[in-house]
Amino acid sequence: MTETRNRIVNPSINFPESEEEAFQAILHQVRHAVLEARPLGPSVLGREYTTDAGLGATRTQESADWLNAQQSLIKARVEDFLDELDITNRIH
Repeated sequence: MTETRNRIVNPSINFPESEEEAFQAILHQVRHAVLEARPLGPSVLGREYTTDAGLGATRTQESADWLNAQQSLIKARVEDFLDELDITNRIH
C-alpha cells in the first residue's frame, strides 16, 4: 500500500511538482528558520532577553522587557506576513 504524500503539509524543495509546491517549500523553510526552535537553542525570534547581555555586560530589567516585547511584535508581524503570502499564493 502506497501512501500519497501531502505536498502542502510536507512540500519538496528539491523535487517540487509545481510552482505552488516550490513556493510552499520556501515558506516552510522560512518559518522553520525564523520561528521554530533549533537543536542548539531558540529560533531567531524565540530568544528570551534577560538582564545578562552576554560577555559580562548587563542590561536593566526594563530593557530586557522592552526587547522581549519588541521581539514578540516582530514575530507576530512575520507570522502574519508569511500567512498572507501563503493565502495569496494559494488563491492565484
